Amino acid sequence: MTIRNLFPSMRAVSARLSSRPAVPVGTSVAPTPAPRHAPVDIPVCDPGPDALACETLRARGQFLARQDDWEQLAKEIATAETARQQTPGLRSAASMLAEGARRDMTTAIAEAVARGKPREVQAAVAALEPLLAEMPACPVIAQIIAMVHVETARAWRAAPDTGLPGSDRQAAFARHMAAATRLNDRFDPFEHQSPLWAVVRCSVLEADPAPQDRVADDFEDLIDLDPGNPWHMWQFGKALRPARFGSWEQLDAQARRTAARTGDLWGSGGYAWIYLGALCEEAGAFARLDAELFVEGLHDILTRHPTQDMANRMAALVGHTLGGPTRAGSTRRRVADCLGWIAQDHLRELHPQVWAEVPERRPGPRLDCSAAKPGEVRALDCLTEFYAPALEAGRRLHFGPDGMRMIKGD
Repeated sequence: MTIRNLFPSMRAVSARLSSRPAVPVGTSVAPTPAPRHAPVDIPVCDPGPDALACETLRARGQFLARQDDWEQLAKEIATAETARQQTPGLRSAASMLAEGARRDMTTAIAEAVARGKPREVQAAVAALEPLLAEMPACPVIAQIIAMVHVETARAWRAAPDTGLPGSDRQAAFARHMAAATRLNDRFDPFEHQSPLWAVVRCSVLEADPAPQDRVADDFEDLIDLDPGNPWHMWQFGKALRPARFGSWEQLDAQARRTAARTGDLWGSGGYAWIYLGALCEEAGAFARLDAELFVEGLHDILTRHPTQDMANRMAALVGHTLGGPTRAGSTRRRVADCLGWIAQDHLRELHPQVWAEVPERRPGPRLDCSAAKPGEVRALDCLTEFYAPALEAGRRLHFGPDGMRMIKGD
């Protein structure tokens, strides 16, 4: 009997969802001039190379899962993980393939959770059991299933009140986290040299009775296994907030420790990545921030990864998420002012999707998500606001291959 024959219920989920229009995956096109938005002229690249690569990988994982070709899927994920392959935005290629492989399942589960249908959720998750029984020793397949349990648990925790008692939703959260933890206990990240399993270990911290005792060790293991991936450091910073599993003192200590441990790859960039994860969630992290070390870290990140994806991401984070009205002389102002040198020295084209996906934490009006190109609107509004004095004096900004120039108005 083939694996394909074993999973009618899983195929049913995929078939029900496969009629939905897929996210288009095309080839990247040359940047085109942005529509005139006040006096800011900048080429637009949409989709950017990272967005295109991520969706291509997710679509590949989703396709193989829909074909029930789990052997090939496991092979491709293992190959990508062993080589630590990354997208242009430094995301794990293996993680993107795995995310695509479970996309149909987690979408169906999220919809059932939102409707308050626990039996539908259980039926969807149960469709994975024959797969695990057929390939019990495959770490890739087990990791996909473990992350389905994690995402199901998180969906129950975030679910609105749809008639189910809160105790039932909490019990469902605990049940799925326990299932993920049991799988996690079977596969050691270092034995398999698997950052994907280290991610699972960090994810199940949410259900640990004493996560503060493990958070530093677990995330350090993850970073050791995949130091070139900055998103692990970002997640570490988020986890070290007092609202999660750490404290502001621990955040600062671990940011400095991470910078020292990853200095050969990132310079002081590890300090900046840890703090970015925390700052984008809670402004309280500014109280412990060493602004000069943070700015040095931003310079090191952009020096080591001088791509337009990185330039757009750092500009969006410091200019939009952490920017806006700030008090003169404050740490936050020092960070927000970094938009100036990032735009001047590094920004050459606009990647709207990067700007659309950064966290919304700055004061002021929120992004109008009904806009045709919300990321483009957000970026141009941010640049217009930052350079308002010069623009109001009749000048305009022009971005090109040689950098940013301020030109006298027409």
